[in-house]
Amino acid sequence: MGKGLISSVNTMAWRPYVGSLLAMASALLFAAAAFFDYPLTRLMSLHMLVQIPMLVLSGALLQRALVYQGWGNRPAFQPFLRLYYHCNELGLPGLILVSFVGAYWMIPKALDDVLLSPSLALTKYIGLVLAGIVFQESWSRSHLVIRLFFMGNLCWMMAIAGIIYQENPERLCNFYLQSDQEIAGIGLVVMACVLPSLWFLSEIKAIMHFLRQQ
Repeated sequence: MGKGLISSVNTMAWRPYVGSLLAMASALLFAAAAFFDYPLTRLMSLHMLVQIPMLVLSGALLQRALVYQGWGNRPAFQPFLRLYYHCNELGLPGLILVSFVGAYWMIPKALDDVLLSPSLALTKYIGLVLAGIVFQESWSRSHLVIRLFFMGNLCWMMAIAGIIYQENPERLCNFYLQSDQEIAGIGLVVMACVLPSLWFLSEIKAIMHFLRQQ
C-alpha cells in the first residue's frame, strides 16, 4: 500500500511537466500552421490534408495539456465544466459537432473563402483548434460504440468526398487546379482507409473485450 501511494504521488508530480510538454507541442503545431500558411494553402491537398489536421491536432494536444496541468480542478472553471458535461453527455454531441466541422472543411467553397477573407481565415484557425479540444475531450469519455459510429461516419464522408474530387471533370475550387483536386481526393480516400485501421489497432483489446461480451 505504501509503494502504491508513493507511485501515485510520483505520478502526480510528473503530470505538470507532461502538461507543459504537451502545451509546447500544441503551440509548435499551431505556430507551424500559421507561419507556413502560404505554402500549406497553396495546394488543395496540403490545405486539406496537412494544415487542417495540424490545427485539429494542436487543439487535441492542448486539451490533454490542460488536463495534466489540472485546469479542470480549478474552482473558477467548475460552473462552465458542469454545464459542458451536461450538454456533452457521453461525448456524443461533441463528436457529432466535430463531424459537422470535418464535413464543412471538405466543401470546396470553404477552402476558397478562407483564401479571400482574413477574418474567415482567423475563424478557421480558432474553430479548428476548438474542434480539436472538443474532439479529444469527447473521445476520452465516449463509449466504444460511439467511437465506432464517429469513425465510420467521418471516414465514410472522407471517402465519398475523395471519390467526388477524383471523378468530377470540372474544378470545384476556384483557387486550385483540377490536378491538385484529384490528388486531394486520393489523399482523402487513403485517409479514410488508414484512420480506421490505426484506430482498430490502438483499441484492439477493448474491441475484442466488447465482442466477447456480446
